[in-house]
Amino acid sequence: MSDAALLQRRLAALRSDRPAPPEPRALHGASGPVEPARPGARTGSRDLADRLAGAIDGEIVTGPLGSYVRRESPSVVVPIDRGRLAALPGLPPADVPLLFLDTETTGLATAAGTVAFLVGVGWWSGEQFRQVQFLLPDHGDEPAFLTGLADMIPAHGWLVTYNGRSFDWPLLVARYRMARRGPPPLAGHLDLLPIVRRLFRHRLPDARLRSAEEGLLELRRTDDVEGWEIPGRYLSFLRGGSADVLIDVVRHNELDVRSMAQLLAHVDERLADPERRSLAPAGDLVGLARAFGRERRHSDALMCLEQALAARSQEMLFVRPPTPRPEPRATVLSRLAWSPGGTERDSASSAVAAFDAARIRAERARLLRRMGRVPDAMSAWRELAHGGSRLAGLAWVEIAKITEHQLRDPAGALVAVGSAEALADRSRRVGRPLPALEADLVRRRRRLARRLATRGSVIGDVRRKALRHALANG
Repeated sequence: MSDAALLQRRLAALRSDRPAPPEPRALHGASGPVEPARPGARTGSRDLADRLAGAIDGEIVTGPLGSYVRRESPSVVVPIDRGRLAALPGLPPADVPLLFLDTETTGLATAAGTVAFLVGVGWWSGEQFRQVQFLLPDHGDEPAFLTGLADMIPAHGWLVTYNGRSFDWPLLVARYRMARRGPPPLAGHLDLLPIVRRLFRHRLPDARLRSAEEGLLELRRTDDVEGWEIPGRYLSFLRGGSADVLIDVVRHNELDVRSMAQLLAHVDERLADPERRSLAPAGDLVGLARAFGRERRHSDALMCLEQALAARSQEMLFVRPPTPRPEPRATVLSRLAWSPGGTERDSASSAVAAFDAARIRAERARLLRRMGRVPDAMSAWRELAHGGSRLAGLAWVEIAKITEHQLRDPAGALVAVGSAEALADRSRRVGRPLPALEADLVRRRRRLARRLATRGSVIGDVRRKALRHALANG
């Protein structure tokens, strides 16, 4: 008998000795069949739920899919004007409900092995902000836990999270799929982390929620549990430890959800009102102008930049600008004095540039050109070029672009290139070379020289033909 035939006989014998697996029993309330937990495990789960509910002053919700613990926090007043807020770029319409959501999990991944054991949700009821938390007593109760959460999410509403687009929601979607059901439908998802990075990162040490609380809301937590401790506390509870270790975790989650609502209200109060917006720091206004620009709302973006210039003037009178992190001199100049192609970077290295009046004027000049206001853009660039700022070289290059492409004057563009070259030479002589600017000017001069030579040749041919024609006709 061959080895393959012998292997097949052995596999057939093993299959015949193995008992057939029981058919999973479909449970009421789930979109697909879910295998019920073992009776012994269900008793232990009830004990965990009792201890958890007693520790956090919650209630046990029991159904055919299992049990979970529900805790409702006292409501707080968080005033917000949804109609005014909806006028900002990227914000949801005023008539859709918002559901704030934050999870506490057994790990930092979104794969199948990570479980969300605590989900806090919050929503507005008038000016009252209400909060409810769902807690998972044991892994076998996850179908009931997910069902309770799904009932809270309105299909026509928007989810509001902090880094939830990358972590919280993908993790919950994975858990719903593991439970053989689809995730709750959403009308939209607003992640506050990109908003904080875009508008306020220039004056925060980082973009964490806690940093936003301290820097924007002037809130400071005391005796708060650290994020790295949370998975260990939950696992300790599952192994028979005290449920009291989760009290701080529940409080941490409650504060996270409330802070998100207060942060959105802060954006509404400080930036949604055009009149109050003028009092905002210059860096906030620059970030808002960029957000308006992405939606092609150029008039709003221009207003923000002009308000930023006015705010920058006031900051120069009363506030000393923050000291940038030390960097090599050439690196700083290459970032601040020359930006190839006019690109901007929303990063920590460009935070100081957001406060720089010259950088704000440069963004305003670019915006004017995009709006088709070429004479105004040319005037803005000339003011910057003659103002003695470190962006003068960039200004001369932009003048050359407008002169060549909009005014159809390559000779005038070549003159502007010469002015930029003079600035680059001067900077190199004092030990501050601008290699990116110099390389661009070399390419630009060669191209303009070729274009002028071609134009001169064409003009010469036309003139010679006209002269011959005149002589022939006597």
